[in-house]
Amino acid sequence: MKKYEIEILAEMLSDKVADKVMKRMGKVQFDAQDEMVDSKEAAKILGVCPAYMRTLKKRIPHVKAGQYKQGRILFRKADIISAFLK
Repeated sequence: MKKYEIEILAEMLSDKVADKVMKRMGKVQFDAQDEMVDSKEAAKILGVCPAYMRTLKKRIPHVKAGQYKQGRILFRKADIISAFLK
């Protein structure tokens, strides 16, 4: 097989793979409640300041994105809402 034939086959294959991925992604449904938000966005949702949100992290499940002390604190929207409905 010649180089240009391999390139044509590779292009055709990549197009087919991309089409299949897009079809599968169309079937995936994301729940808005599973969305992760940082402390600023969480503060907007609750109507409090971001500094207060960082103190609330003891009561609300969260994850820290990043390896360092300054990593972002992320909350799930569902956890934010349920913590204040109690």
